[in-house]
Amino acid sequence: MIIFLGSQISPLVSVILPVYNQEKYLQETIESILAQSFQNFELIILDDGSTDKSAQIIRKFTAIDGRIQSYFEANSGKSLATNYLVKKARGEWCAFLDADDVMLSHRLERQVAFHQENPKVNASSSNCYYIDEKGNMFGTQRYTGLTTVAEYEKSITKNEFIICSFTGLMVSRKVFIVTGGLLKKFEPCEDFEFFNRLEEKGYTLLIIPEILMKYRIHASSVTFREPVLVFDKISFIKHCIHLRKSGKLEISFEEFKIIQQKESWWTKFNRQRFNNSRTFFRSAGFAILSKKHLSFVWYITVSSVLSPHYVVTKMMNWIRR
Repeated sequence: MIIFLGSQISPLVSVILPVYNQEKYLQETIESILAQSFQNFELIILDDGSTDKSAQIIRKFTAIDGRIQSYFEANSGKSLATNYLVKKARGEWCAFLDADDVMLSHRLERQVAFHQENPKVNASSSNCYYIDEKGNMFGTQRYTGLTTVAEYEKSITKNEFIICSFTGLMVSRKVFIVTGGLLKKFEPCEDFEFFNRLEEKGYTLLIIPEILMKYRIHASSVTFREPVLVFDKISFIKHCIHLRKSGKLEISFEEFKIIQQKESWWTKFNRQRFNNSRTFFRSAGFAILSKKHLSFVWYITVSSVLSPHYVVTKMMNWIRR
């Protein structure tokens, strides 16, 4: 479907929503999508084998809004569930979000306008508000740089990794499919690998320097439950990216862990020390945003003891913003 808005042609956008056990937040997420100021969209939902009441919530909304297509399958994980939905999509563009996050009402309108103004840009993301389990805002997730093609090309020249928010991502459906979509072997950091694979394939991803999403932080998210796995997977992804850019074949995560196990005890110790510093520093950041000042002092002190150079570098980067 194509809608004419003044002199502009409005493309159909497919909103991609894989769901797994998010009954607590799912209704708010769906309502934020249906309330978009941009209305030429379809919402495609897959219940990925949820064991809570997520499927019931999906069926309720599907019955009352014809823009929603819903599917119900056995659990396969976020990557395969997302790829499944993109293949079902009819839109020129796919907009992604997680089932516990919230769209601001103008998100789709702003991103569609951005891509109409920048037709050679294949993907975009945005900044986000942090919200807690109750939906209270307590800070902002901002990504610096990558707001222009020139900044993007400069980042590539410097061999920097592309980092942005997946929950604010909009990608050309054709580009998503051609690049292979999300890869399960890189979960739970499959989005980070996908951003950088876009760059490797010659596509452009820019960050709209506006807040278009609310990103929910809660204890059940994988980044809080398994920080060591997240750090290991990011290191693994970076290793695979270097291999690909060197013309070599990727290795498996199991092979990567064997390489790490063969390292000296000092290297292992320093990696663990650094990762722990990163974990405490992140907790310090959320503590100060939540105005938990005593917790902030504790977390930042421990992080500084573990890796003073890391903390000083991060603090200086924060000040420069």
